[in-house]
Amino acid sequence: MAPDGSCRRRRASRRPWSTDRSRSSKGSPPATCPARCCAVPPPGHDTAGRRTGESRAVTRQVGAPIKRKEDRRFLTGQGVFTDDIALEHQAHAVVVRSPHAHARIQSIDVAAARAMTGVLLVLTAGDVKGEIVRAIPSYSKTPPFDVVDAPEAPHPALAGETVRYAGEPVAFVVAETLAAARDAAERVAVEYEPLDAVIDIDRALAPGAPTVWSDAPGNVSFDWQSGDASAVESALARSTHVARVAVVNNRVTPLFLEPRSAVAEYDAPSDRWTLRLGCQGAHGIRAVLCQILDVKPEKLRVIVPDTGGGFGARGSVYPEYPLLLVAARRLGRAVKWTAERTESFLSDYQARDHVLRGELGVDGTGLFTAMRVRADWRHGAYFTSRNVWVMVHYFPPTLGGPYRIPLAHVSLRGVFSHTTPLAAYRGIGRIEANYLTESLVEAAARETGIDRIELRRRNLVGPGSFPWTTPGGAVLTSGAFEESLTRALELSDWRGFAERRRASQTTGRLRGIGLGLYVENDGSTPTEFAEVEATATGRVVVRVGTQDFGMSHDTVFSQIAADALDVPLDVVDVVFGDTDQVLRGGGSHGSRSARMGGGAVVGSSQKLIELGRELAANLLEAGAADITYDAGRFTVVGTDRGVGLFEIASAASRRGERFAAHTDFVTAGDAHASGCHVCEVTIDPEDGTLTLDRHVIVADVGRAINPLVVHGQMHGGAAQGVGQAVMEQVLHDPESGQLHSGSLMDYAMPRADDLPTMVVELTESVEADNPLGVKGAGENATTGAPAAVMNAVRDALHAAGADHVDMPATAHQIWRALQGARKKR
Repeated sequence: MAPDGSCRRRRASRRPWSTDRSRSSKGSPPATCPARCCAVPPPGHDTAGRRTGESRAVTRQVGAPIKRKEDRRFLTGQGVFTDDIALEHQAHAVVVRSPHAHARIQSIDVAAARAMTGVLLVLTAGDVKGEIVRAIPSYSKTPPFDVVDAPEAPHPALAGETVRYAGEPVAFVVAETLAAARDAAERVAVEYEPLDAVIDIDRALAPGAPTVWSDAPGNVSFDWQSGDASAVESALARSTHVARVAVVNNRVTPLFLEPRSAVAEYDAPSDRWTLRLGCQGAHGIRAVLCQILDVKPEKLRVIVPDTGGGFGARGSVYPEYPLLLVAARRLGRAVKWTAERTESFLSDYQARDHVLRGELGVDGTGLFTAMRVRADWRHGAYFTSRNVWVMVHYFPPTLGGPYRIPLAHVSLRGVFSHTTPLAAYRGIGRIEANYLTESLVEAAARETGIDRIELRRRNLVGPGSFPWTTPGGAVLTSGAFEESLTRALELSDWRGFAERRRASQTTGRLRGIGLGLYVENDGSTPTEFAEVEATATGRVVVRVGTQDFGMSHDTVFSQIAADALDVPLDVVDVVFGDTDQVLRGGGSHGSRSARMGGGAVVGSSQKLIELGRELAANLLEAGAADITYDAGRFTVVGTDRGVGLFEIASAASRRGERFAAHTDFVTAGDAHASGCHVCEVTIDPEDGTLTLDRHVIVADVGRAINPLVVHGQMHGGAAQGVGQAVMEQVLHDPESGQLHSGSLMDYAMPRADDLPTMVVELTESVEADNPLGVKGAGENATTGAPAAVMNAVRDALHAAGADHVDMPATAHQIWRALQGARKKR
């Protein structure tokens, strides 16, 4: 609801009722909204969204902003998260972690711990050598992930000789109760020889610095380059202006609402494990664990309960998981481990952490000529699985975003440090590319004296230029860049900003406004599995290989299947996150679920209809070519003779068969979502306090399957982007490597009162590579928010003569910049 009581979705959503989303329409309010305050049905529809005279079975679901099917279960306390699981005779585990960022393990004495009452098992690296036969793989030398010449740097489940970051596991204690396991963990005596640690990038790269790995001299893990360096050098030399910036992309932690947890059990007669844990893909976790333990996939079942957040970092295997499997087999009983919040700060794989330097050339007419980028990436002590590939896959291609930049050269250098390893995190690579690009465009506007909006308009990729190849190599096939910019300016009342700034000046406050356009590549793994089954009990069961951890899969895939099969939404059940129930799957990451999983559901539904046509022809004694399908019923053309979808399922069941079809949906590569953010801020110059006054998001997500869900994704994604921009930062002591931001008292997270009411509008440029026309939405707002926020902060500070500030733009950082400006006067 807007402050005046009106519905913000009246101006913030487009055509949620339309089934043809190839064009945007403007000016028409949506037929309904979450508050039901503007429930005016479009012509020919009733208030439930059904076409007048249409049966419930053929209600169009895709595009309708229906409430989530999941909500009642969660709001009534019926959700089951991993730590809620209590199996019979379940034991509890605690991890003993290194207090040092770098040390040699001289000895580990576990005798006292093993002798304590209730202790069942204490494991060290030497104890598990025969069972955990490999470290957690990085895949940095495994095709197709070997995109750079990087060492393996795999992460051991337990450190044996050397610890490389504070919090690295060194022992694993299992006891009858959690309290007993905690007490025993304190009795594990580890003798360390502390060694010098390298924490920040400058120290790690300094001559003679201690090395994290002996086969990575100078702590450089890789140095990857792309583009024509000499051509870019020549283009920049010929440019009338060259804007230069250096910005920090601060390290953050995922801080899942639900801490990581896992429960393992082992069945001796079948020689088979079951592992329950929150993750982003059951099959992916199983594949890596089977490699670590050297067992066949059929020996491990992975079940994913309700999961409170993933963000990329929950997609990896962590050391606790193979240890739980070993412990469960040794003890013959279930073993649970759940992280404490401080433990999560130490051990959850972290993210971002770059120093980004860029140059952008501009000619005499205000057109961009070339871009040169140098990025240093402090990725921690180890490589998590596929992480090097992920960074190279997402960061360089999206540099330049929606702008016509003819040439680019990119250098990406990895740097080892004695810190927690990094993994993917919402918007990985795209935030880096967008933040640097938009910082360069702002600097170019100041350098040339060209209005920052006009400079952007001169250089945007136009609608007639597709396909367009970005300077980093991404091929864009669609995008409404000019429209997104125009709408964002309108929704933010950009023209009224000057008056608002003057009003703020009368009260002694600074006011700034900033924007950021962006492009992000979505997709990652280019194939996904789904199976659709109709049952004799009148249900449609959708089994899909993606994984829900807050993205409304039950609702969204139900909408897709209901439309594809012309059946009511409430007869559809969605199954995911169980390797016994779903044949295979790529999981959820890279904003791929709706596009890849949705495409698989559509394909499987179409196959089911074709199979049903053949079965109906036999039942009705007609030719298959004479059978039509509509509203869940197969009918002989020109007659009233027919048979229902579920009647066919009953007939199949009587024969002992399933009425089901599956498919693997495949695309050629990534899709590219885009959009524009505008942020407006005020600053109290006396103490540097920053207030976000307004934030506008215009996002092209392709076709929005459920606009209500997409709006929620935009709000949550923007909150994470804003958090990184103005408050979140993982901080270590630069000498010892001890974590300074190890609790929620020290690590700031945005709260509801830190954020303005978001104004969201969706544009819909249909993506042709999938039957639903969707792109990605989950990371969209996170990608765009930091640049807009920081450009707004710098705009306010620039008006006061203050110097550049980096993320996070905390009150202290802002105050220091203002103090520096005062001293220069």
